[in-house]
Amino acid sequence: MSSSVLVLLASIHALALISPGPDFAVVTRLSIVSGRRTGLLAAAGVASAIGIYVLVCAGGLSVVLQALPGLSAMLSVVGALYLGWLGIQCLRSRGELPEAQADARGGRAFMTGLFTNLLNPKAMLYFGSILSQVLQPGLSLGDLALVWLLLVGESLLWFGLVALMFSSPRVLGWLRTRLVWLDRAVGVVLLGMAAKVAASARG
Repeated sequence: MSSSVLVLLASIHALALISPGPDFAVVTRLSIVSGRRTGLLAAAGVASAIGIYVLVCAGGLSVVLQALPGLSAMLSVVGALYLGWLGIQCLRSRGELPEAQADARGGRAFMTGLFTNLLNPKAMLYFGSILSQVLQPGLSLGDLALVWLLLVGESLLWFGLVALMFSSPRVLGWLRTRLVWLDRAVGVVLLGMAAKVAASARG
């Protein structure tokens, strides 16, 4: 695989990462509410999901989606329900900072990050259409490993930076009296995304 293809792949993935979505909302909120460690675990969960998508895509994700159109719709419905559940949890939040519970929520944070990305139809379509042009079946093991490390590392770096930024004492100090409103804003965004995903599944 040429260096120009890798640079193009990294650039496309960077643009996809920085566009706001469920992953960003979840990592941001968990970093604020439960601390840096929890936010980093959520970031690791998102990056792990992207690693899974890379492997599935290399195995022929686009072929599977074309052969089973109902699968895409079903995953969209599941993703919409999951995003809706996360949104309701945010709306029910009282805007507290339970620092003492940060460690207890670590394992859940990783799974939340993992499933938020795995059940995101946008991610599935992204890997199944755009990246499937590069990650085709028959890719050499060395090239696949290189692409996997590039995309997973890029994802972990970005969401790790998001977790570090939103768990800093300065940011937390500013948000401490505004967290309830941030939670509600994130909840509305997630519910809006859930509605959009559900509508696309019906269409």
